[in-house]
Amino acid sequence: MAFLDNSGDIILDAVLTETGRRKLARGRFAIKFFALGDDEIDYGLYNKNHASGSAYYDLEILQTPILEAFTETNAGINYGLLSHGNTQLLYMPVFKANEKVPDAAKQNANGLYYLAIADGVTADAVTAALGGTDACAEKYVLQSGANTGPKIMFEIGLDTPEIAATPQNANNYLNANNLVDGSVSVSVDTRFLASVLGAQRGSIFNNAGGQGQEQIQIQLARTPASRKDQNLKNHNVAQVRAIRNQVFFRQNDNRADTATSALAGPRASAVALNFDVKNLTGEDFNRYGATSQDLYGDGNTYDYIDTTAYVTADQSGATTQVHLRILKKNT
Repeated sequence: MAFLDNSGDIILDAVLTETGRRKLARGRFAIKFFALGDDEIDYGLYNKNHASGSAYYDLEILQTPILEAFTETNAGINYGLLSHGNTQLLYMPVFKANEKVPDAAKQNANGLYYLAIADGVTADAVTAALGGTDACAEKYVLQSGANTGPKIMFEIGLDTPEIAATPQNANNYLNANNLVDGSVSVSVDTRFLASVLGAQRGSIFNNAGGQGQEQIQIQLARTPASRKDQNLKNHNVAQVRAIRNQVFFRQNDNRADTATSALAGPRASAVALNFDVKNLTGEDFNRYGATSQDLYGDGNTYDYIDTTAYVTADQSGATTQVHLRILKKNT
């Protein structure tokens, strides 16, 4: 891996894959599609207080060294740019994890979700190590293939306090701009995960109860990861349901909408996820992860594999990543 000097102009840096070189040699090479990404860019470098004026606000960003082109598709673009025809858009939906609602799984301090294999002992052991019968401890442990209990919860919408989360604003900023997602695509590594569980039809995510209390009823259904991911090696995609997010700001309620929602502004959709772990062997854990690790100081040792699921909203194009630690207690 190397960087290109970006202190001047870069016209084009291209590297052909073996397939591309073969087509070029046969006179059949033609670019039909392209994608843009900004993986290298840190937008925190934008400095609107620069002493030299507005022409210098984005100078550091524009001079950020650019990665050389890759031949591997799974190393090319992790964060693709989107193109929208509506030039009046001021806000774009984002994913945000919700750990407030019942059964919402929690991440550990390193941003990992624990995913226990379905052996009847691992989930109980990890829960006990994290706090025993404490209800909060149970939220840190997902159980492979379970359609009830802890689940990863995401909301999709506008995370800004500048726009009240009223039904009218949800309609004006999201519905009217076709930014409400009815499904998301989840790309998983098929060496470790076989399927994705998402919300069943008829699931509810709202705060229409008395005094704005949440009414959240979500049961999961399994969706095989059956479509090949063209951008990530060893990955397949499962398309799961995103349900309508009807958590609104209600003027006369005593309970704030943000007591239920993680988003500060109008909400579009809610997503619930769990995963089905494949039948992993000791060799799998040894090759791709670690074995016999004392992770919690509870007298047990565990095998584990870390993996990432990539989630893309099918309508708005919002993206997020789910970092998972697959756990197996040693007997």
